[in-house]
Amino acid sequence: MRIKSFFASTVDAALAEARRELGPEAMLIESRRSAPESRRLGEHEVVCAVTSDVPAVNGKRNRPCPPPEDVRRDTAAVPESWDALLNRVERIASTLERAEGAALRIAARPESAASLRVLESAGVDPQWIAEILDRAQTGYGDTSQAVGSMIRVDSSLGKSGAAQGIVAVVGPSGAGKTATLVKLAARFGFASRRPSVLVSTDTQRVAGTEPLRSYAAILGAGFLAVESPRALRQAIEEHRGKGWIWIDTPGWSRSEIGDAREIMDVFAADPDVDTHLVLPASMRAADLASTTARFAPCRPSKLVFTRLDECSSYGVLLNESARTGLPVSFLCSGPQIPEDLEPAASQLIAGLILHRAPLETKAASAAA
Repeated sequence: MRIKSFFASTVDAALAEARRELGPEAMLIESRRSAPESRRLGEHEVVCAVTSDVPAVNGKRNRPCPPPEDVRRDTAAVPESWDALLNRVERIASTLERAEGAALRIAARPESAASLRVLESAGVDPQWIAEILDRAQTGYGDTSQAVGSMIRVDSSLGKSGAAQGIVAVVGPSGAGKTATLVKLAARFGFASRRPSVLVSTDTQRVAGTEPLRSYAAILGAGFLAVESPRALRQAIEEHRGKGWIWIDTPGWSRSEIGDAREIMDVFAADPDVDTHLVLPASMRAADLASTTARFAPCRPSKLVFTRLDECSSYGVLLNESARTGLPVSFLCSGPQIPEDLEPAASQLIAGLILHRAPLETKAASAAA
């Protein structure tokens, strides 16, 4: 087996270079943005493999060749730990094994080729495509059921699962956190007929607390603006067990994460706080991954995807859930409160991915 990385300004260009050298049988294992130390070789890196030497266009057989001298120097300058190296090799081997199995099944059952094209056009990551095709042909039924089996969902609110709890939303600026929180409070908090208090931690931005204050007045809920982690802890303790506590946060940028760590620690340390990471489904895969890593200190337990009405493909829903191991809790598609919010369901997401049909929210159904 031969495995090699190729670098270029785009993924397509790197993949084309791989297939020129390794031949058309080269299998894509992984694609990613180049590491900083390799960035001058190209903005994007693809890792491809062939199980044997493949004849080149000129009739000669390709053979492994050592990397350029400057790449060898870079590798030595940035050593990789044995554990990290072994983990990477094991991940590549596992992905390759699944891809090979799926390729054999596609050859045996040509109808799988159509599913492959649909999944690729939906933006599903290649490693999950291999797993889906493998599952579809080994006991999970059709492709829709196989896709659904890959997606974890959990639309419960509050860690205890009781009729009251503490819910916090975190995520990047513009993701729709405040609107999502209000939709949840209006749909589920008030349905429980328990008191609700909306808490804003967005006190550094000019008028940052005003939107949530206005929503609280419209809904007849309590409102608190807290200016420090200590005040946040006090607010939680004061209202704990009395009803629902709904906590909104600002969209901390990379430069602000250090200042936000104390508030993040409040969420991470309190077992009763149910933290949902709100992500725009229209965001690029690389940006989703970096955003998820940025908010990891909050220890979110679930993912909420917004802006589904702005998407033409929905593979990112599966990609990010499968990559992080976090279940999807809710889907948001539009500005209507609380109508444009739907509890996540695995087959609902599978339908979005495979058929690209717009999300049927209660607002859309009413309009129809």
